[in-house]
Amino acid sequence: MSFPNSLLQRFFSDYHHLAKFYVAYSGGLDSTVLLHAMHMQKLPLQAIHVNHHLQKECDSWQKHCETVCKQWGISISIKHAEIQKVSQKSLEDLARDARYELLEEMLDSNSAIVTAHHQDDVAETILLQLLRGSGPAGLAAMPEVKKLTTGFHLRPMLNISRKELLSYANEHELYWVDDPSNDECNFDRNYLRNEVLPKIFKRWPAAQKTLARSAELQAQTLSCLNDLARIDLRESATDESYILELPSLQALSDERLSNVLRYWIQSHNMRRPSRKILQQVISDIVRKQEIETSPMQSWKEGEIRRFQNRLYLMQPLSIHDPSQEFRWKIDQPLLIQSLNRTLLPQELTQHHVAIPEGTNELMVRFRQGGERLKLVGQNQHRSLKNLLNEAGVPPWERSRIPLLYHGDQLISVLGYWNVDHFCETSS
Repeated sequence: MSFPNSLLQRFFSDYHHLAKFYVAYSGGLDSTVLLHAMHMQKLPLQAIHVNHHLQKECDSWQKHCETVCKQWGISISIKHAEIQKVSQKSLEDLARDARYELLEEMLDSNSAIVTAHHQDDVAETILLQLLRGSGPAGLAAMPEVKKLTTGFHLRPMLNISRKELLSYANEHELYWVDDPSNDECNFDRNYLRNEVLPKIFKRWPAAQKTLARSAELQAQTLSCLNDLARIDLRESATDESYILELPSLQALSDERLSNVLRYWIQSHNMRRPSRKILQQVISDIVRKQEIETSPMQSWKEGEIRRFQNRLYLMQPLSIHDPSQEFRWKIDQPLLIQSLNRTLLPQELTQHHVAIPEGTNELMVRFRQGGERLKLVGQNQHRSLKNLLNEAGVPPWERSRIPLLYHGDQLISVLGYWNVDHFCETSS
């Protein structure tokens, strides 16, 4: 049977410029066929096996993959996943996320992950997403090509059924491992695969192809929605991609607003929040007329905040104690763990901080309230509070700005203002 070879030859002809293909190799039927067929095409590949350590068979599967790759003369890299159970996600989802994180660590801009998803997987995914109430992004199932932050994710076998893969494997006398957990119907995907889809395919023999066609149509719809989102983003854009102007957003319908917010979040490589949380962002932050200083809505992967008619998309803020202080030997980096930030000696030069001659150490503190300073080129002292207000610095950032002291004298609000000639200040 020639279908994988001829199909892969056509598929990878568009990616001859890539230097390396990292094939996700579990040892199962699907990835065994993919690895063999790509090897037959003499593509520059490396097998990657992720050991999840979730089942007693995991170590034997790893050895199987190493043995097969040795026989075929294929380089293999073994990765070990550390999975911690959380209440919001299934073990299946956690394992998948851990697997992709490890796979993507291998990538550079000249390489791609290749996975063995096939036509049956598309059908399963569409039904799962329907049952979860997903929109076009979920119902588009899985694209053949996905651009990642670095490199690509390729799925060259989406038009091939598992039955065809099995036929190829038997013809080429391939051998593989079977995961017994695939028969456990307590997992949603396994229940669909083992109990539901066989009945659907018996009643509608062409269902695999028609479901795949539906996924293609949803992908087209999603592409149009993304085009619309990019248009709406341009209307509300600022110099920073994570900040949007509110008036343009408020002029949109709820449907377009929801669409552009989802696109904005995903464009920053964050997982989009639930529909409920997104609706709360719209009603409690974007639409609300009378607001507190900086309303915020958070989810596990991010936060959206509002300040001065602007919307901010952020990673969740870490816990930070502004009462802490540090001695900074200014010829060495200083790590501030609560900010996940390292102060570097060259920052002093970059921000034109004047330091008394002979000084080798400064104190790093944070805003407590009442700080006053006389700026370079100005005659009067100003309160730091008023300066921050006038500069439009968001409230959540104000206690996180390093204040540099020489002794008890404030000499710099790092990255913002420097004190004129170390004049006397009061706190």
